[in-house]
Amino acid sequence: MFPPSLLEVIQESFEDVPLDETLSRSSTARSLPRKRAVQGPSTAESSSQDGLVITPSQRLRLSQKKRAMAAEMMKRSSVLDTSDFLSDDELPDDLIVYNVPYTRPLRSLSQHEQAYRPSPLRPLRKYGSVSSFSSFGSPKTRASSIFSASSDLSELSLLEDDSKFSDDACMLTLSEDPLVNESLERIAMLNSYKHLSAPTTSKEKLNYLTVTRQTNLPPKDPREASKHTRDYQQLLQTQIDQEQKKMAERKRQLEQQAKQTEKDRAAWRAVLRNYDSLVCLAETRELWWRGVPADLRVNVWIRQMGRTELTDCEIVRYLNDADDIINKACDFKVQRPDPKEFALQNNKNIQLIKSVEKYSDLIQQAFPNLLIFQFGQAFDSILKVMLAFNLHQRESGNRQFQQIQLTNLVNLICVLYYNLRDEKLTLRMFVNLVSKKLIFHLLVDTNNEYLEDIAGQFDKFLAKTSPAIHAHFKAVGVQPLTVIANTVPSLFSKCLNMDVCSRLVDIYIFEGDTFPLRVLLALIRKIQYKLLGSKEEICNVLGHECLAHLNRSEKYAYRYLDVGDAREFIADVRTVLRRQSVPQ
Repeated sequence: MFPPSLLEVIQESFEDVPLDETLSRSSTARSLPRKRAVQGPSTAESSSQDGLVITPSQRLRLSQKKRAMAAEMMKRSSVLDTSDFLSDDELPDDLIVYNVPYTRPLRSLSQHEQAYRPSPLRPLRKYGSVSSFSSFGSPKTRASSIFSASSDLSELSLLEDDSKFSDDACMLTLSEDPLVNESLERIAMLNSYKHLSAPTTSKEKLNYLTVTRQTNLPPKDPREASKHTRDYQQLLQTQIDQEQKKMAERKRQLEQQAKQTEKDRAAWRAVLRNYDSLVCLAETRELWWRGVPADLRVNVWIRQMGRTELTDCEIVRYLNDADDIINKACDFKVQRPDPKEFALQNNKNIQLIKSVEKYSDLIQQAFPNLLIFQFGQAFDSILKVMLAFNLHQRESGNRQFQQIQLTNLVNLICVLYYNLRDEKLTLRMFVNLVSKKLIFHLLVDTNNEYLEDIAGQFDKFLAKTSPAIHAHFKAVGVQPLTVIANTVPSLFSKCLNMDVCSRLVDIYIFEGDTFPLRVLLALIRKIQYKLLGSKEEICNVLGHECLAHLNRSEKYAYRYLDVGDAREFIADVRTVLRRQSVPQ
């Protein structure tokens, strides 16, 4: 008679070896104690007991199940077998099938959507060497080490050795153009279809296999197989030639854009030498619509928006006081003094000290694909600018100005600092932007008559440019003023990428408060397929938490609202109110 423990094992074996399960539960919490109970002191006793765990028929079924599992794992291996590639069975989700029409998903209907992957590799190499912009490439500082979640990244992560890459990789790295990258990837994919991938096939069988026929089917007649292979190779080569033509055309366009940028750079330098008389010309207006060169943005932006009531001495004092506040916050975080005593000692700035951690969390979420503002000197500079602005608010006699909250303006500050690369200039420029009439009243929400007039005009133009969306907004109860207030004050930096936001600032400082409304009209028409849901879904797309909802899944690269590249979107903004551009 079997001992009680062995009977338990036999009884459980009928539970642990089901016919439709893939694994026995020997490692589960339920079966683990019982498995330990049958382990005897000798090997012979253990082996004899193991033989009584399952019956021969169950052992046969289990071995068959294991063989089926092994075969299934082979099918799902990373090596693509020809039979898997050409069969009509279920295919993996990441498989790219040749000769299937290439269509964009509904979530991205613009001409070319860019994927933004968080990468620490040289975020500003296209502007110059890392050493020339030490504020971006500097190692972690005390504040970023304490408050930043990315403080373990070092300056070395910003550098890369281009000599380690192949020619194609270097071309991808240097061009950084989505269309060129797409053509290169498609050419590589098409070239891979010319070769048969069947590593487990014998050499004798390999002589009869072709890339156009499944390996589990009998071979074709040699003549028919040869003709089919020639047709297949010709079809592949035709597609490769088309991709190469597209890539050559895109390179030609990039070269033309580079030449135009050089001409615009020379024209901007001439404008800066005689600014007051040349800035009003129609030719200059064409310049800012084409964009300000990145290396001249500091001069152009400050020349156009640098006038402010703030003096240089006040700006320096605010930034120094902000630095002291950050140090106090770091001391409190590290040393952990008595909260009541610390509050009494720093009674004047205790609220600002408490806000350091909140501001730090907001900075962490600003343009994470660039990996610039999450650590190092850039993190500290953005934090100092925010605190300096709060100090300026506290000393300002304008109560409405004191009501401005920075919670939804962090990304705008990052856009300014990214282009100006200076704390004093960023603070001056930011104060000027939030003092503009439209942005100011949207932030403080005081002049109801003015805002109602703006909302009425916007509603009228929305009915002309996007009548279906206008009717849907009316049906679900989305107010035009709500949409304007959620997007315009931050100049769309809460939903669009850095390149587009920089171009928007280029134009806004010249065109004025009517420009953001045109941008919003173009944005709605561009992404109208996302705006046909409920009121809550619309607010998720055109709200302060747009990027948070868009990037809820960590499976994909970091995404912004898909409006195409900056040139494409700016062209849409400029033509949004033209009669011929209004859809019928």
